[in-house]
Amino acid sequence: MLTTNELQKYIMSEINDKLDEISYSNVFFEKGDDNSAEGTYIFSTNSNYHILYAEKGKIRSDIVVNDEREVLWYALNILSTNITMKYAMNNQEKGKDFRRPLFEKEKKIFALFGEDFLKRKDEEINEILEKNPYNDILLWLSFRTPKPLTQKAIL
Repeated sequence: MLTTNELQKYIMSEINDKLDEISYSNVFFEKGDDNSAEGTYIFSTNSNYHILYAEKGKIRSDIVVNDEREVLWYALNILSTNITMKYAMNNQEKGKDFRRPLFEKEKKIFALFGEDFLKRKDEEINEILEKNPYNDILLWLSFRTPKPLTQKAIL
């Protein structure tokens, strides 16, 4: 079992070795509680690791695991969000579901961390798509910039 400081070094080393654009601004490697600032807290206690999310003065979730790679999985999900969203926004194709480039980038990122991470991400994405399949035309329309109203349209 790693200490919180050792866990921080492990996670940051693994992620920084493979990804460049990472911001740790809302991830804290310390114990969080109901009075903590909004963000994700990753820490070690009582032979468990916690990935705790605090928002508006309350703990919204506290995932407890006992494996460093499992902590890395959750940290990567949190820390890669800005990269995947930016990629999806910059690579969205007209008439295509916004999630296509998003999921594509997620798979590329998770593959960097091993076959087990890629397989797990594939399963997660497939589960999402089973419940909510791609809807290319309609979803693209919702992300379009609306045309400005004309005087005639206002009347």
